[in-house]
Amino acid sequence: GIAKAFATGPKPKRSAIFVWHAGEESGLQGSRFNADFPVVPLDKVQAVLNMDMVGRDDCNNLEGDYTNSLFIVGADRISTDLHNMIVKTNLMLPQPLTLDYELNDPLDPEGVYTRSDHYSYAGKGVPIAFFTTGLHPDYHKVSDSVDKILFPKMARIAQLVYQAGFSIANSDRVLERVRRDPVPVAQQ
Repeated sequence: GIAKAFATGPKPKRSAIFVWHAGEESGLQGSRFNADFPVVPLDKVQAVLNMDMVGRDDCNNLEGDYTNSLFIVGADRISTDLHNMIVKTNLMLPQPLTLDYELNDPLDPEGVYTRSDHYSYAGKGVPIAFFTTGLHPDYHKVSDSVDKILFPKMARIAQLVYQAGFSIANSDRVLERVRRDPVPVAQQ
């Protein structure tokens, strides 16, 4: 839906590239390959916006009310500009989401920052933002069926990611890169 909005809607000043990676669960193979052999030089890439598991509420709301929550991971680690743009964009939405930074903690026991495709780019200094609604009891199980997806919430998240991506691509200003965390260890 986000790619279609970019293709059919207003055109930003810069290009937007959509990449679907494979091999995440087996060591971020697809994203690592694209980060190592990018179709666009990484110093020209303003940001990588990664969405994964945005269709359910964290822990099915058993550990709190996450009905309006969206976890943001990594947006402030390389570019404070990116973090601020996402926060500002969210506030302009008709129904802003509750942005939750719990999983952004470098000491997060789940290590979410290092577990999804954005990490391959972060390791090379590209600003990233990872959008997720967290884990749930059906994670990686056949019981994770489409009827459990919260489509209205997922659409709101897609709107935020689209608007943030459009703002980045339409800005004359380059996102400032200031690494605030240790360089990730190279993956084997």
